[in-house]
Amino acid sequence: MSTWTFIRFLHLVGILFFVGGQLVLVVAVTPVMRGGDEATMRAIARRFGIGSLAALVLVIASGVAMAAHFQLWDEPVLQAKLMLLVLIGVLTALHIVSSKTRAISIALVVTSLLIVWLGVKLTYG
Repeated sequence: MSTWTFIRFLHLVGILFFVGGQLVLVVAVTPVMRGGDEATMRAIARRFGIGSLAALVLVIASGVAMAAHFQLWDEPVLQAKLMLLVLIGVLTALHIVSSKTRAISIALVVTSLLIVWLGVKLTYG
């Protein structure tokens, strides 16, 4: 296995945790916990937040490495991914301040899925 295959694998694992976790929270955890024990929901959100931060750091580090190695910095698709990544940061900050706003949660999931879509487009044309 080449180093770049391993780095791509790490990138995908980070994406799986970040985006997959969001989907599980939006589709399963939040609807079940709504109106329930707020302390439990906060604990779940806090643990997911810590894991998401680690996953996002992994995704950014591996993404920067791959963009540099494969000379992708000038690719319009990568530029779009980077702009959406900035939007993820803004939405995450808004979500921390106003965690009960469903629109922000949905916007985070949709933006994350758009980034995944662009990643597939970047990789496979």
